[in-house]
Amino acid sequence: MLILQPTAVDNPNTCRYCGISHGRGKEHCPAYGKICKSCGTANHFARVCMKSKRKEGKVHSMETNTDEGNDSTEDVYASECIGAVRAKGQKWFVTLLLNNKPQQCQLDSGATCNVMSLKDKRRLAPRDKLTQSSTKLKLYSGQFMTSLGLFVTECVLRGQKYTLEFEIVEASQQPLLSGSTCERLGLINFTIPVDLNIIDKVQAGPLSKETLLSKYHDVFNAPVESVPGEVHFELDAEIQPVQCAPRNVPVAMKAATKAQLDKYEADGHIISVTEPTDWISNMVIVKKPDKLRICIDPKHLNRALRRSHYIMPTLEDVLYKLPKARVFTLVDARDAFLQCKLDEPSSYMTTFWTPWGRKRWLKLPFGVSVAPEVYQRKQHELLMGLSGVEPIADDILVVGCGDSDEEAECDHDAKLLALMVRCRQVKLRLSIKKLQFKVPEVRFHGHILSSTGLKADPEKVKAVLEMPHPSDVKGVQRFVGFVTYLAKFLPRLSEVCEPLRRLMDKDTIWHWLPKHDAAVREIKQLVTQTPVLRYYNVSKPVTIQSDSSQYGLGCCLMQEGQPVAFASRALTPTEQNYAQIEKECLSIVFACQRFHHYLYGRDNITAETDHKPLIAIFSKPLLNAPKRLQSMLLALQNYNLKVVYKPGPEMYVSDTSAGLLHQALTHAPCMNNTQCAACKQSKWMLNTSTRLTTLMLRTSALYKSDSTQTGTGNSRH
Repeated sequence: MLILQPTAVDNPNTCRYCGISHGRGKEHCPAYGKICKSCGTANHFARVCMKSKRKEGKVHSMETNTDEGNDSTEDVYASECIGAVRAKGQKWFVTLLLNNKPQQCQLDSGATCNVMSLKDKRRLAPRDKLTQSSTKLKLYSGQFMTSLGLFVTECVLRGQKYTLEFEIVEASQQPLLSGSTCERLGLINFTIPVDLNIIDKVQAGPLSKETLLSKYHDVFNAPVESVPGEVHFELDAEIQPVQCAPRNVPVAMKAATKAQLDKYEADGHIISVTEPTDWISNMVIVKKPDKLRICIDPKHLNRALRRSHYIMPTLEDVLYKLPKARVFTLVDARDAFLQCKLDEPSSYMTTFWTPWGRKRWLKLPFGVSVAPEVYQRKQHELLMGLSGVEPIADDILVVGCGDSDEEAECDHDAKLLALMVRCRQVKLRLSIKKLQFKVPEVRFHGHILSSTGLKADPEKVKAVLEMPHPSDVKGVQRFVGFVTYLAKFLPRLSEVCEPLRRLMDKDTIWHWLPKHDAAVREIKQLVTQTPVLRYYNVSKPVTIQSDSSQYGLGCCLMQEGQPVAFASRALTPTEQNYAQIEKECLSIVFACQRFHHYLYGRDNITAETDHKPLIAIFSKPLLNAPKRLQSMLLALQNYNLKVVYKPGPEMYVSDTSAGLLHQALTHAPCMNNTQCAACKQSKWMLNTSTRLTTLMLRTSALYKSDSTQTGTGNSRH
């Protein structure tokens, strides 16, 4: 079916309805009975539409339709085919017969539903009533628009009839066709080799846990299957295969072990082996609270396996994405490794002994050294392209962001539904027991993520407080190492730990003193006062505060006056001899290097220091600075720093921790030890004075003897 449209020409006698010259009377006007593509009303063409001309100066106009004229004085007719897709700029349009009337529609593959303005609906079907709709439409700007109702109409395209549903809105734009409708009508052909995520329309109400578990029961309750793709192990050809001698299984564990092996075999995770195999490992039984886990001990196989290196994500890779986070959901992959299938050669490498014959793994087993990297790569491949979904190991975090709780919840629900659809497509099974659904804060990799910021895990804090005072070097190493895990929450931790670090020096004799007790108490006090760290925001200004003391360096990354992270380190014996201005400059270098992930490439980084002479150093030419400071200033050339002075009491990183530590050392037992040390020192000095006198007399005698032999009294030695 063709619709003929005349093209406007420059003629003073042209018709104001069609733009061309013709005889008098509406029966001669080709525009009579036609619909204007600009305003949607009848009996004129868009090129002469008065309404569109009145709108030409409006900035908020969504679309501009222009029809160029033709210099010819003859009537020129252009043909437009119903169903032909045309491009205007970066937009695509098609003319459909809706309710037996032509209507131009815009193709929008990103839309999840069809949308039509109330004006177009009244023109197409003025008497048809709307069906009640509770759908909320979310625009690309993030704003919401309420649907006036649902309009069902008949569409004819290429001789075939379709039934289309349009959400009716108060807007002045052409109808939009969703991606699914365009695909159904054959207007768009998706050639992407992977499955598309088809997300349901935004629900009228918030998503509930019961609705989630009911709609996606297979994701949480179905048996564990294999995700797409197979895992292949690469071996070092120079290492010979090893067949380990079998180990016995404890008698009390045999029945439970046999039952677990039978279950694994029934689920398709392992299979019996009768043919010869090059590699045979031993079985390891790990007892869990509610089940047994069967692993292998592939210590020889691990030496032969070649790593497929893959960057493992950390919490730092997630935190900068959470400045507007308000709602969290944490899901856990159920039997994560057992969802990755091994290819046949790799499967035979995992053969292991059991009291009931040899068996080999069909899935990725626990204990293989390359398994974590292999699984992390597989997890990223399966969930690639999902916004707001952060997988680390077998934990998958879903984050809802927004300026309000309602907006964040809506954003969270859309992301979670997208994750569920993807899990169903790739057969990734999740654990219902470990599901933390739509919570304001969640424990994620040793920290607490909340809407207010990053918090220290209370369990980690409790563990530090309950740790006894160390009784040997190993105990000091355990204590300091555990506390270092919370270093980002503890300003000047390295300085407070200085007495304990000296106990770990090589060739140091173990001697526990009151200052070590004071250091442990001070560390535990700091742990109980950990602040809430705000999430790093790329769009906000950055400030670093740094300070130095006799034994350590401390720094803090801040945004809008709130701490993002703390860091500290001890000074080396050489660095402890630096001048104070050099230590202060070194603290700025340490801060920039420690927070390089956040600072590099940024403009206008403010560095605050309480050492005023340092300001002059940064304002001088590089060559005018002392040599040691020159090397530090060169290291800071990679950062756009503006160093400013700030008084010590106003610094977030201050000498408070060091002051508290020094005050704690001034108790009675410590004073007694100091007096004893002073007495011993005076006695030692007395002996030294006597010996010095003897040494001076002997040196004078040697000098005179040497002068006599050389014949001069001015010999230089």
